[in-house]
Amino acid sequence: MRRTVRVAAIQAEPKWLRLSEGAEQVVELIGNAAAAGARLIAFPETFLPGFPWWRWVDSNQWNAEYSTRCRENSMTRDGAEMRRITAAARDHGVHVVLGFGERQDRRIYMAQAVIDENGDIVSIRRKAGLNSIERKVFASGTPNLPAVQHGVIGKVGALSGQENQRPLLTRALRADEEQIHIAAWPGHPEGDAPGPDSAPTVSRMYALEAHAYVVAPCAVVGSAAWDRRGPQTTRRTGQARIYGSSGTDIVTPLTAGVEGILYADLEVGAVAPDRREVDLAPRHRARRGQQAAARTAPARRLGTDRWAVPLIRGTSSDGMTAC
Repeated sequence: MRRTVRVAAIQAEPKWLRLSEGAEQVVELIGNAAAAGARLIAFPETFLPGFPWWRWVDSNQWNAEYSTRCRENSMTRDGAEMRRITAAARDHGVHVVLGFGERQDRRIYMAQAVIDENGDIVSIRRKAGLNSIERKVFASGTPNLPAVQHGVIGKVGALSGQENQRPLLTRALRADEEQIHIAAWPGHPEGDAPGPDSAPTVSRMYALEAHAYVVAPCAVVGSAAWDRRGPQTTRRTGQARIYGSSGTDIVTPLTAGVEGILYADLEVGAVAPDRREVDLAPRHRARRGQQAAARTAPARRLGTDRWAVPLIRGTSSDGMTAC
């Protein structure tokens, strides 16, 4: 049975390092998208409290100050801000995929929450494969395979930033016949230069390889990101995209750097014939690999995370096999 699902990709500038204002912004955007008929609303990577582009500025004093502010303005998974956001999802009856900095004790993680139409947090994943800049601010999460969420709007999966290029993670989602994929991006002060690692290229390739819709929300990065310090630029960058399984835009993107919400109506239903023919063998191989990993590697439940299956074998101090 096929159904039409309206999705929304957020293209907006975060309320940099201001958690309370950022939570209000998220609630407002959820309401606006729901009023336009969206049933799935996707936010950029680390939208709360904003991706730390200030790490590119070579000033140890500034970086120390902003790292402290980033930690203080990051959100806990059971805090008042998260409760407001889940209440908004419940009140509007929409699904939300939110990228946020998750604070636990003195550490911050790059987290991605999936919230269902009842306001329940279905899963929270902490990004494990951090780049050199991200590691200066965030702690690495527990390596675990992502899971596709099966719901009334279809089979939905989500990854953040460079995770969309990691074969082991993408194959895990493809093995479960993902239909809608959220590829969340933080934007970039210089925009997306053409190349194999740019957000549009990665998102397109994912759509082609997975034969799935790709909803790619993206943060707008402007002068406000620098808080009147560091490089001053009047150029605003960041462009959300929504791709079909052919890797082409389903709808015309918004102008880069202009805040707004990009909508598309997706026809979600049975797996397409071309996907069955092209992806059948890889899917079976990936599934067999997951079953083998489950037999040989222990797993444990991490709060609202799904079961964590190690990517690389090794033994930690608590006896858990992990990277």
